[in-house]
Amino acid sequence: LYVGELTEQKGVSYLLRALARLDSRYRLRVVGDGPRRGDLESIVANLGVEDRVTFIGRVPYGEVASEYAAADVFAHPGVWPEPFSRTVVEAMQAGLPVVSTAVGGHVDVIDVDELVCPPRDPAAMAAAINSAMANADEYGARNREYVLSEMSPRVITERIVDLYERELAGSQR
Repeated sequence: LYVGELTEQKGVSYLLRALARLDSRYRLRVVGDGPRRGDLESIVANLGVEDRVTFIGRVPYGEVASEYAAADVFAHPGVWPEPFSRTVVEAMQAGLPVVSTAVGGHVDVIDVDELVCPPRDPAAMAAAINSAMANADEYGARNREYVLSEMSPRVITERIVDLYERELAGSQR
């Protein structure tokens, strides 16, 4: 599964090329839209994987959870240093293993080295996807637990309050 805009910096073309390297049991659902959709559809045709890629288009945010629930692996093939990808955390929360390129802030929350690959490297991404599938239950469960224990609204709110309290206590000295 890929969820996001279809722009050059999102790297979806490399994900499509990775899919072409994987055996035919692998399928890709692309949720989102953008100016590169036509180019990406052409890449799919040129690679001969039309029967393995489905472009869903943009869906209402409330329906994205069902896409995560239906997936086995989430891929974030970005090629620019995105500060932090919400979709990575959403996929982790849904209990999915996450394959990502090694750029951007979200890499800090992916704790399995073989699921992180260089940007613009379809062969490495294909290998990471295979690793994710081989250990999907373990990685997915670990991701879900991490998000619940470290990124839940309660935990984040407590950390923010604690930070403010420390700052206020320090400024009153």
